[in-house]
Amino acid sequence: MFSDLRWEYKALAIIAIIAVLVTVYSYSSFNQGERVRLSDSTQIQPQPQPVPVSVPNMTDNRTNTTENVTAEEARQIAAESGYTAGQPTRGSINLNGTNVEVWIVPLQRSGRTVKEVYVSMEGGQIVGSREFT
Repeated sequence: MFSDLRWEYKALAIIAIIAVLVTVYSYSSFNQGERVRLSDSTQIQPQPQPVPVSVPNMTDNRTNTTENVTAEEARQIAAESGYTAGQPTRGSINLNGTNVEVWIVPLQRSGRTVKEVYVSMEGGQIVGSREFT
């Protein structure tokens, strides 16, 4: 029976057999042990992760003031040459065990956020920054 077929049909039969074997192998269990079923009945709360923040040793002419800084002032304070300062958002960071309320100012280059500068809401000092790679 197999000897009566032309070589094209023989090759097609071999390819079909290989396809069936691959399909059976891919759907078979890789380990014959007990299967573990995962259920999503318990919700795991994400834990906050600390963010590395570099604290520059810089002083500003506003160091003696205790007035709150507006978002636009924070944007001007964080501005650096070669970057475009984005829209500041409110946040807080932990510096040496002290929770500091800050404006988070994104600095962009070529339309991508490459750096964040943290400006203290009280006094307007730059208290840290974070660069993205």
